[in-house]
Amino acid sequence: MNKNLLTWIAFRYFRSKKRTGWISFTSWVSVVGIGIGAFALLVTLSVLNGFESEITRRVIDVESHIRITGNDLSVEDISLVKTTLKNEKIRDISPFISKKSILSTNSTDAVVRIKSIDSLALTRLVPKTTAIQRGNNSFVSPVSNLPGILLGFRLADQLGLYLGDTISVVNPLSMSGMFDVPIVGQFVLTGVFKLDLFDYDDNLAFIELAEGQNIFDMPGLYSGMDIRFDDYKNIDEISRKLESEFGNMWYISTWETQHRTLFGAMKLEKYGSFIALSFIILVAIFNLTSSLVMLVMEKIREIGMLQALGLNQKLIRGIFLRLGMLIGSIGLAIGLTFSLVLCLLQQFYRFIPLPSVYFIPYLPMEVNWIDIIAIAIAGILLIFIGTLYPVHQIGKLLPVEAIQYEK
Repeated sequence: MNKNLLTWIAFRYFRSKKRTGWISFTSWVSVVGIGIGAFALLVTLSVLNGFESEITRRVIDVESHIRITGNDLSVEDISLVKTTLKNEKIRDISPFISKKSILSTNSTDAVVRIKSIDSLALTRLVPKTTAIQRGNNSFVSPVSNLPGILLGFRLADQLGLYLGDTISVVNPLSMSGMFDVPIVGQFVLTGVFKLDLFDYDDNLAFIELAEGQNIFDMPGLYSGMDIRFDDYKNIDEISRKLESEFGNMWYISTWETQHRTLFGAMKLEKYGSFIALSFIILVAIFNLTSSLVMLVMEKIREIGMLQALGLNQKLIRGIFLRLGMLIGSIGLAIGLTFSLVLCLLQQFYRFIPLPSVYFIPYLPMEVNWIDIIAIAIAGILLIFIGTLYPVHQIGKLLPVEAIQYEK
């Protein structure tokens, strides 16, 4: 029999008036439940995608695409890396020195991470317009001849420091014996930054590269280099290339491997949210099953007549399978459409703000089309499973008993 006829009959049942109401109340509940589940799924996944993208952007802005660390890297090593990556579009290579040190003031001390970089790298890592809260993103002080230092805003508040205050940076590793005097550098606070990323604002300070080489006794040497590219989509391939060349000499890591725990936790949260919110659709599917059972009971005499006219049980099951898929697909489509419109509006216009306690001023959303496809496939699969029981029960009806059935 023509499959279009089965679809036509399913549409007739869908639109027909019934004793229990149009489509029936339980069918409407099924449509609404499936729509709410699809809506919640896409909105939640889009929010998680937005947070992941925002954190990724901030990590890349503050860190780098690839980081190479090792013992006493030199200018020659940087040239060697540039030669190896001559076919790649390198945006910049920034050598640095990163060490744990002691910040000492008149009132208190604190163990912090000191990162020594050049002035050009500082302007990139700490933009004046977006990251500087007080002062400037410069190692030059307008009020002192001492070299400048920049602190995270929480660290500066914890130490009670203001712009122009003098700070001592102590290298505790320079003491090899009990009576040795540590290397100490004097700095003046020239800027306070706010990066809103992990614990950077709590225990990070920036000083000029040459000053770091003096304090940490590394003349002309570095503890690592940050490499940034115009396009980092093939960053894993570049990392493998560097590891094959220098893997036995230095440690090479990408922005993702540097924060593997964080991004792994975010992916796990996304998968967990998908599974948990899918139960909303599953509950609606149970309601869809009950509405189909009620519909079968209401149409039992019509089913018997169709069987008497020559439709076999397989074709009858096909009609109600199409009807169940139609009801469920309507709810799924409505939920996905409304959530997609909301997510795209928020993604481009950012009209939903967040309280000031969060490091992002607006609710981040990013629509991933793979998520939409996954929700659609999972929803259709659950709808199909939900229609199997009532469709299977139709196969047990005998034509004569169905025609003589009294409601």
